[in-house]
Amino acid sequence: MPYFMIGTQRSGSNLLRIMINQSPELVAPHPPHILERLGPLLPEYGNLENPHAFAQLVDDVCTLVDTNPVSWHLGTIDREKLAAKCSERSLVAINFEIHNLLAAQNGARSWVCKSLANVHYADEIDRFGGEQAKFIHLHRDGRDVALSFRKAIVGEKTAFHIAKQWRDEQEKALALAAKLPANRVISVSYSNLVTDPRNELTKLCDFMDVPFQEEMLEFQKSREATDTSKAGKMWSNVQKPIMSENVKKFMGEMNRKDIAIFEAVAGETLTKLGYPLVSGFDEENARLKKYALEQADPADLEKRKAQAGAMNEIKTRLMSRQSNVA
Repeated sequence: MPYFMIGTQRSGSNLLRIMINQSPELVAPHPPHILERLGPLLPEYGNLENPHAFAQLVDDVCTLVDTNPVSWHLGTIDREKLAAKCSERSLVAINFEIHNLLAAQNGARSWVCKSLANVHYADEIDRFGGEQAKFIHLHRDGRDVALSFRKAIVGEKTAFHIAKQWRDEQEKALALAAKLPANRVISVSYSNLVTDPRNELTKLCDFMDVPFQEEMLEFQKSREATDTSKAGKMWSNVQKPIMSENVKKFMGEMNRKDIAIFEAVAGETLTKLGYPLVSGFDEENARLKKYALEQADPADLEKRKAQAGAMNEIKTRLMSRQSNVA
């Protein structure tokens, strides 16, 4: 059974994948981002029905896996055999089959593709995988995501640009969840994962139909955590125990201007996902409206009284009628 994480980077996806990788029934490798990296280049390969074009694409996918910072330990991949296993000549088919190969080598019955950019290829994944393909929407407070991107060697850097990316990717994930049956999409909160990991992992394991493993809470002791931590500073935290305090860090480390910018761009999406706004736009708006009335010309206010009174009477009459009908 294939599972695809969706969402935005810097949301704890490496933590989650290493946790669930502790299940003997699952394999969740560090991603070479096959769809994200090669998807935009597909037109350059030409017609994939041409055996040479498809063979080149297969070879390039295998090269991405071979050179991934965290090894898949597949050894030399038989390119021709992998190509022959594909039920169609497409990038998504290769992506499925190379994960199937990894699962078979590890004796796992299911695999997880951790690349959160899957959210941009969800329609193609759904087309190819059908009901078997399931999605894990991992989300984290976007303001903490912005803070994390600032410290990373990858990604956007201004609050505005990160907010746009986070908003667009979260909205795509929410739209997918609204479209698919409930048994094909689950929402996983990073804050719940680090503050109540047993409960959040148990819900995820139930969704994936695998038993919860105590080892999932001791993920930092695994070889996968060690290998990932050594592969780059961005992933160094995966060799540490669960960091329950790693939430709402933006409150102390992000300046008020950047918080306000982020919330102006992505405030509606933050609210949808249950993250309260803190920049005080509503209070400031109410203050400015009150101030405008206080500074208004009394003659202008007097001229508006008659119509304002008429509108109040209309609203009162209509509300009274609705109450009587109810």
